[in-house]
Amino acid sequence: MTATRPTRTALLAAAALTAALAPVAEAAAPRPDTAQARAATPLLSCRVATSADDPVAFSPPLTFQARTTQLTGTLDLFDCTSPDGSQPDLDSGTLTLRATGRAGCNGATQITGTGTITWYDGAGEEAGTSSLQPVGSVDGYNPGDALLGGTVTDGLLAGARASGSATPTVDVDQCAEGGISTLNGSGTIRFLP
Repeated sequence: MTATRPTRTALLAAAALTAALAPVAEAAAPRPDTAQARAATPLLSCRVATSADDPVAFSPPLTFQARTTQLTGTLDLFDCTSPDGSQPDLDSGTLTLRATGRAGCNGATQITGTGTITWYDGAGEEAGTSSLQPVGSVDGYNPGDALLGGTVTDGLLAGARASGSATPTVDVDQCAEGGISTLNGSGTIRFLP
């Protein structure tokens, strides 16, 4: 079936109108909020690990019974990348943390304390520091994850949220056998806007 002359004219007019309005429709079409898209992209992402000679320490040792515990530790941050491109000079760091909380082998609550990250550039030169306020609680078998969560309150990355997790390299069954007084582990930490 062939279109009649008025139908062809109507089709050509519709095609011309569509072509003319396409730029207007494209401009009016909803687009993803670029600020929102950037917010989901980490400012910085690093691998993290305890050093073999300086594990995270718990006093008194962690058991299945939650109790007030002091936690101290030093973590090495390395292989840092800046997915959003805002922190290209931060290559590695050292996180030193002192905290107190109600902790056991199943998690930690009421966490208070402070952490300091000393940052280094690719040449190993000190690039600055960040102050980290730990997250208030963490659920799960690794209360050491409390070291990897919180808010950067001062210095480089001020205002960023830290979020991370680590896998312990000690036998967590020690909780039932007198407790865990030191913990080694490795994982990742991300700093989000």
